[in-house]
Amino acid sequence: MKLTTRLILTCVLAALLTACDSNQGTNQQAPAETAEPAAVAPDPGHTAGPSFPAAGMHEIDLSSGKVSIRANQVNERTLLDELATRANFQLLTGDIDWQVVTVDIQAESLQAALVELLMGYPYQIVYAPDKDNRQEILSEVVIGELPAIVTTDSEQTDAADKAWHEDIEELSKDGQQQAYIQGLQNQQAEIRATAAKEVEPVGDAFYLLTDMLQKDPSPEVRMATTWALEESDDPLAIEALVKCLQDEDPRVIVECIQSLDFLGDETTVQYLTPMLTHYDENVRIEAFEAIQSLK
Repeated sequence: MKLTTRLILTCVLAALLTACDSNQGTNQQAPAETAEPAAVAPDPGHTAGPSFPAAGMHEIDLSSGKVSIRANQVNERTLLDELATRANFQLLTGDIDWQVVTVDIQAESLQAALVELLMGYPYQIVYAPDKDNRQEILSEVVIGELPAIVTTDSEQTDAADKAWHEDIEELSKDGQQQAYIQGLQNQQAEIRATAAKEVEPVGDAFYLLTDMLQKDPSPEVRMATTWALEESDDPLAIEALVKCLQDEDPRVIVECIQSLDFLGDETTVQYLTPMLTHYDENVRIEAFEAIQSLK
């Protein structure tokens, strides 16, 4: 083949290759952009937060003076029962259709937390004087309509207790002491509790009080009895309060610990130490504080 013909063919071939490369570059598509993941709708039964309880679980914290209630699909009655036990108030309820709730309550006080928790129910929060009558403390929470007989009985009992106490105020000091001793043996628990708070813990009254602390069927009466015994100088008062640490009601145990702390006998630390592993948190806290105070 002639040199001229080869040069022509070479040029034609080079032109064709260049055209092909150009077409390929024109038709090449840009890489597809990565699609954003679709937003996932939040679970309506779960509140945001990495440490929020799992479904069916709850957390209640009263340790800081404030109140934290975090619950994920938990029956409200469960939350109220635990609050009543740990905050030491009585819970009275009517015929309630309890709800399963998911809540994250952060409140400045117990009352504020209860108001937020109970906003779907008719309720009443009742306060009463503490053992030193220096301030009002939350004593009772009533939810719903109580049976009429319960309300009537309570009103009649309160009226009888008030009338009994007013009659005693008319007596001399000795007469009052004898009336309170009789009150310790009254059939009504409210009168026994009032008598225990007022009676001077000496003589027959002292032995009645130590017996009641072990045997009275009413936790409220046993609690009131501890308040009386902490005013006694008799060593048997400490012995009775130590036995009281085995009470079936944590509220009574808490009062016994406080009375032992008030009496200031450091030998009782050995009896308070096992209370550090008690199942009730309030008992554990009171035992720890008493031990620190007595050491």
